[in-house]
Amino acid sequence: MRKETAFIIGFLVLTIGTASMIWMVALPNFKPVVFPQVASGEIEVGPMRHKRALSAEDVNSINTWLAQHKSGWGPLGRTPPSSGDSRMMLKDASGKDVLAITLWTGISAADWNDTVFVEAPDGSKVRTESFSDEAFAPLRALVDQHVFKRSAFP
Repeated sequence: MRKETAFIIGFLVLTIGTASMIWMVALPNFKPVVFPQVASGEIEVGPMRHKRALSAEDVNSINTWLAQHKSGWGPLGRTPPSSGDSRMMLKDASGKDVLAITLWTGISAADWNDTVFVEAPDGSKVRTESFSDEAFAPLRALVDQHVFKRSAFP
């Protein structure tokens, strides 16, 4: 085998191998997220974390919203400016925690408005997505049932 042929084969192995490794790591982030069916839950709102149980109508609204928003979720790439304006702990029919959803509704920072974090209850997988005002409206309605001072710019 000539030196040039060995160099080309080595170059191809290196580039194709590197690209394959990158895709193996990145590909799981491109798959649609599968959300479990939610049966009940609790919402904490505001800096004082006022709690209330979600009504059947609220749970139905969350299930519908999750079913409509299965793609576009990415991994958490940067640290959020705060712990969010609201947090929901959602349970399945057996009473097991299945999802934790954190919402930014105020002006925590301009680029965090209408942002949702969906995470496994143990915090092992965190997905985030920012939405338009229209797409975020059903979740905002759940939070706006409580009156609280929104976070301000630092």
